Parts: sequence; structure tokens; C-alpha cells
Amino acid sequence: VNTAIKNFPAVRTARFRLQASRADVSLAKTAYLPRIDMLAQTMRTSTNLMTGTILPQFLDVIPVQSGSEQKNSSMKSYWGMNAGANFNWLLYDFGLRASNVQLMEAQRKFAAANIRLTELDVAYKAADDYLRTVENIATIRAQQATVERMQAADLTAHTLVDSGLRAGVDAALADYELSQSRIGLIEAERSAELSRVDLAESLGLAGAYIQVLADPLISPPARTFRVPRLIPENHPLLQVRTAAVKTETAKVIVQDKAYAPHLYFTTAIWGRGSGVRGVQSPVADGILPHIPNYSVGFSVTFPALDIYEIRAKKAHAVADELAEKSNFDLAVQILEQKDARAKVMLLEARRVADETPTLVRAARENQVKTLERYGVGLADMVAVAQAERMLAGAEVQNAVAQVEVWRAILASAYVQGDLKPFLNLVAVAERKQL
Repeated sequence: VNTAIKNFPAVRTARFRLQASRADVSLAKTAYLPRIDMLAQTMRTSTNLMTGTILPQFLDVIPVQSGSEQKNSSMKSYWGMNAGANFNWLLYDFGLRASNVQLMEAQRKFAAANIRLTELDVAYKAADDYLRTVENIATIRAQQATVERMQAADLTAHTLVDSGLRAGVDAALADYELSQSRIGLIEAERSAELSRVDLAESLGLAGAYIQVLADPLISPPARTFRVPRLIPENHPLLQVRTAAVKTETAKVIVQDKAYAPHLYFTTAIWGRGSGVRGVQSPVADGILPHIPNYSVGFSVTFPALDIYEIRAKKAHAVADELAEKSNFDLAVQILEQKDARAKVMLLEARRVADETPTLVRAARENQVKTLERYGVGLADMVAVAQAERMLAGAEVQNAVAQVEVWRAILASAYVQGDLKPFLNLVAVAERKQL
């Protein structure tokens, strides 16, 4: 579990998303800072002027000239210089900047909650893949025991056939059953190797060979685990959904604050130079400024017709908020369903695990008796094969049943949003093996 949380790329991705959301919070707070813009221009232009108006330009195409209108025009040009600085500070915006900061904070909390959910999902998948591998290893052991017993039965059958005490069909049937048991072992080994591949991927070590310690988890876990009462709010999934709802609510608040006046404090200082010789002589032929000016004032802006755009954006934000609230309700339903299933799984898995040892004992006794009957001629190879298949199935079922209890406990711990109770039981089982 620790290896998966450390290595799996999805966890790192979630953590980087959190870093990005923290940067977004800092970016939103910079809106409170004033702006200081500086500009310097050196140009050579003609000086033909005329009285008239230039409308506001959406594209800055026509430069603005100043001076008195001239009767004649020429293409004669002069050097000119503009340099200045502007200080602009938004003093009051009726809470728009604060609501944007709150929105970024909500997104940061969402990213933080998503890390916990991602870690839980990654940890659960790693533990579940580990248990699947243990289950396949237990199946291999049962199949190996079946192969060994069938080899002994096959040797007995051939000995009796060679001595003329049994018909030749017994040897053929024994060979068939031995081959079937070997195929079963091969299939079990294939499943185990595939589960190792899945386990390596869930650990963020795709392609590596993972050595699994199966013995502590083949035995049934201690009975100390009890499924606690589900508290959905404690689960990372509900925390993520709650953060998502708050994020959408913050977007609605931003739209509520968007349709409001903005009060700015503005001051500027600038200087201009011109190569045209008139009342004042130019400095450096107009390349350097020689006429200074300044201004200080307040400005109020109000986007009157933006109300239609803002209303549409708010309607979108409200719909997203309602959708996230529905997702929250759906998450509660999912957790309640998983909790009910986990309780049933654990109860029934324990009942099956309590019964399978009796199944194995009965099948083993039947197998021993059948072999004895076969040795004295009271049973045929069909009965021996059937007894071996019964014992093999019982051993596999017993091995799987014990691991299924572990998996049921893992599922219960996942629903609670914390795998520590499961991992504590694993630690107890490991200490017993030592």
C-alpha cells in the first residue's frame, strides 16, 4: 500500500494539481495589488493635423495626434518622444475580488480532497490485487498437491495393469486425469502470473516481478474486526463531492458580484518631446521629452449592458451547482450500497470459510477410502478420478474462501474510507507467521 501511494502516477498527478490550485489562489490575490505601467516611445512622424473626432477603436489602427490644425499638409517629418508612468488601483469592487479568491480556495480544497480519494483508490486496488495474487498462489498449491496425488494414482494404475490385475483402460484413464490435473496447474500458474502483472502495475512498477508473501493471508484473519457504522461524511469520496458543490457555489457568488461598479484611483506622469520648433525649443531635436505633465483622479466604471451576459453565466453556474449536489446525493447512495454489500460479503465469506475445512476433510477421507478400495479391486479408476477431483476442488475452495474473508474486510475498510483496520489485521497475521 505504501509503495503504491508513493509510486503510482495518479497520486503524483493529484498532488501536482494541488500545487497548481495553490498557485491559482496566489494569482487571485494579486488582483488586490495596484498596477504601475510604464511606456516610452520614440518615433518620427509627419505633423499634418485636422479638427475632428476619432471614435474609440476596438483595433488600435489610427494613432492619436495633438496640436493645432494646419491649412496645408506635407510629408515633412520630425522626431518625437513620449514617456510616462501610470498608477492605477482598484479601490472598491463590491466583493468581486474576494469572491474570486474564495473560488480559488474552493478549488484548492477540492484538489486536496481529491488527493485523499486518489490515495484511497490506489491503496485499495494495490491491496486487492495483492489478495488476488495470494488467492492464485493458494490455488497453485492445491493444484500441485492434486498433480502429486494423481502421479501416485497413475503409477498404481500402471503397476496393476502391467501385472494383469487391472484392465488397460485404467491406465489410460489415469493418464488422462494426470494430464487434466497438470493443465489445471498450468492454468493456475497463468492466473497467478497475470495477477502479478496487475499487482506490479497497481504499485506503479509495471513490468517488475513482485514477490508475494502469501502464507499470512491464506489463514483466516482474526475475528476482532467488526464493520463500524457508516459515516458518509468521513469518506474521501463525499469530501470530494462536498468540495465540488462548494466550488460551484463560489462560481455563483462570483457572478452575483460581477454586475457592480468599480472605483479606481488613477495617477499619471508623463513627458513629451517634439522636433517641431514653435514656442518652445526641442531638446535633442525632439528625441528627448521636454514638456512634463501629471494628473490625479478617481474613475468609476460600470458595464451596464453586461447584465445579459452575466445572467447567462449565472444560470450556467446555478445549473452546475445543482448538478454537483445531485452528484453528492449519488455518492451517498453509492457508499450506502457498498456498505450494505460489504457487510453481506463479510458475513457470508466467514460462513463459507468456517465450512470449507470440513469439506476438505470429508473429501480427503473419501479420496483415501477410494484409493484403498481401488487397491483391493472394489473400485475402478473412474471412482478414483472423481475422488481426486472432489479433493482438488475442496482444497481450492478452502484456499479461496480464506482469502475471500480478507477481501471482504478490505472492502469494508474501503467503504469506511480508511484501510488502517485492514492493515492492522494483516500486521497481526504476519506476526503470527513469524
